[in-house]
Amino acid sequence: MRALEALANRIKAITVLEVLKHLSENKEFTDLIIELNTRKQLYDKGIDSLGDNIGSYSAKTKQIKQDKGQITSHVTLFDTGEFYESFRIFFNGSDFIVSADTIKDTDDLIYKYGVEILGLTQESLFLLREKAKEIIIPYVRKKILTR
Repeated sequence: MRALEALANRIKAITVLEVLKHLSENKEFTDLIIELNTRKQLYDKGIDSLGDNIGSYSAKTKQIKQDKGQITSHVTLFDTGEFYESFRIFFNGSDFIVSADTIKDTDDLIYKYGVEILGLTQESLFLLREKAKEIIIPYVRKKILTR
């Protein structure tokens, strides 16, 4: 009976905050957030976190992009890669915050395209939840079964 009580106490001791903190310290998880935001949404689809198209290029910009071998069908917010490289994930104790240096040349990308360029679509959140399960389940199992 004591073993069962000990197991129950270990289960009760696991908090949501503890699990979220574990996720925030997992580089694979935080890197996935950035990849989903930059590569899967902005670059591949040209969409913001609401799933809305962020725009199209002018004829002049299309030609420049084409000469560079870059996508011209939609705005990617990728030219040199500097913007994508500036993405960081912060955990504020309850949420994961996507941050990036949005000031490029004389433009603020947030002002130009909206704050929704930072964040994940519902589709990306689904993929992230699946990854979270892969990380959380073994973590919780270990916490419960370790005496």
